[in-house]
Amino acid sequence: MKNLSRYNLIVISIISLSVILPWIYWLSFEKPIPKPFVMYSCVDDCFMIRGSENGKSYRMNEHGEMFTREEFEQKLPLLNIRQLMISRTLPDSIKGVEMDPHVVNKARSFYRYKPSTKNAPKPGLYPMFESESGRAKLEMPEDFFRINSRMEFIDADRNKINEAKTALFTGALQHFGFKFPAKMIEGIPTTRKSCDEGYFVVDNADQVFHVKMEQGQPYVQQVEIPKGLIFKHIGCVDFRNKLFYCYLIGHDHNIYIITQDDYYLKRLPVDEFNPENQQLRIYSDLFNYNVIALAEDFMKVTVLDDNMEKVDVFYKSWKKRSERPEGKVFSYLFPLQLNLVDENNAFINFYFHLTKGFNWIILHIVLLGSHFLIIRKRKAKLKNHIVDFGIVLVSGLFGFLAVNIFPNKLND
Repeated sequence: MKNLSRYNLIVISIISLSVILPWIYWLSFEKPIPKPFVMYSCVDDCFMIRGSENGKSYRMNEHGEMFTREEFEQKLPLLNIRQLMISRTLPDSIKGVEMDPHVVNKARSFYRYKPSTKNAPKPGLYPMFESESGRAKLEMPEDFFRINSRMEFIDADRNKINEAKTALFTGALQHFGFKFPAKMIEGIPTTRKSCDEGYFVVDNADQVFHVKMEQGQPYVQQVEIPKGLIFKHIGCVDFRNKLFYCYLIGHDHNIYIITQDDYYLKRLPVDEFNPENQQLRIYSDLFNYNVIALAEDFMKVTVLDDNMEKVDVFYKSWKKRSERPEGKVFSYLFPLQLNLVDENNAFINFYFHLTKGFNWIILHIVLLGSHFLIIRKRKAKLKNHIVDFGIVLVSGLFGFLAVNIFPNKLND
């Protein structure tokens, strides 16, 4: 029984050390690579790059020409319009388009996606706003809905189902061939938006529906999508220009939009985007959309025109953490790293990251020999420590520390 208690402590210690020691190592020795800021210039029709190297910042274009801060801002006038207005260097027009600040701001938008956005807890209950209330501001409703075997509305004060409203919306969904339950419900569940456009819902058959409430009545519209296309994420937006409802990321690693009012599904001409381990940022202005994909070892900026057609592509890569000097040293020290959090996931869990290669075997053999010498120095019988040798051989530094923090004195 005492041996069993010891091995329980050893297992707990190995788990704890596999979290703490790699974390301390990366905190002490990792040198993060600063990712540059890249944006397409509507003035020079080329990429402008701002970044830092060896502690010094730089501003340049894709051809290597360097600029001062003021010159760089003038190359990106739609991004720095306020500063250019203050310094009175804003041009009257660009490409024949008058630089009206109201028009420029209306066309500007920013969208950001992270894998942890998709891999995150879902609320389960959603507010259905009145889209045509006639009021200047949106108001929170008194009930919330969910879509399981039907679309249920639950009164928040009484915690009771509003059967009349439930039957009304459920019937509307059934009329359009909705298959219960819903796999995905995406919208902007807040009053801090210009107007309400309801929710985009993916049913159990992977069909996409637009659902909202107008003057107390359900509004349902099915979106025509290619057969077999499945969406992994839908990001609803509330942009001033009201050109489209949302960005959608498909299982085919393509990015789509649904245009407003006519519900046309359009694929953006962007190379494969992996929503599981890449970030997405989209900046738009009067002339271009800058679609930025960020991965561990590269960034790709695809520029689209105002018709969503490809204009140019910028690509920059760097070494992965495991390929840099600190990563190579890590591969000799630890066979794995255990984390309780993951940058691509919002859930707290055990995340195992195995070390590539088998460089760690060298240290494991050295530690095995060191443990043998410790046992011999204690003049203990080797046969009583076979399990400890196995633990050290398999788990390396984690196991070596654990079996020596809790030594096997009972069998000595």
